[in-house]
Amino acid sequence: MTSSFEYWHGKPRSDIDWQPYIDTKKCTGCGMCVVTCSEKRNVFGYDLKEKKAVILYPENCMVGCNNCQVGCLWDAITFPDIKSVKDVSKDIQENKVFKEELEKKIGIRR
Repeated sequence: MTSSFEYWHGKPRSDIDWQPYIDTKKCTGCGMCVVTCSEKRNVFGYDLKEKKAVILYPENCMVGCNNCQVGCLWDAITFPDIKSVKDVSKDIQENKVFKEELEKKIGIRR
């Protein structure tokens, strides 16, 4: 699926290990994760047959966000270790991508 989330600060999103995982034994099908994650990102879906949440587009998950995990009353959602995101962030910062994006967004011209 092609989306506006293909890159995160210039780095291919597919290179970043960050997405939710659902433990189907713990999931009660309440749908809290589906509504907690914005509709724009469309990470989650709902399996009507199994009456459980499912991950549709894991790479649409905002890097570093775990709102669905926090909102899950049943502890059914987990994420990879946040250290991987911190390592990616350090790499991006060292390559000055953050600074260039910020300057572009606020209109600083050199």
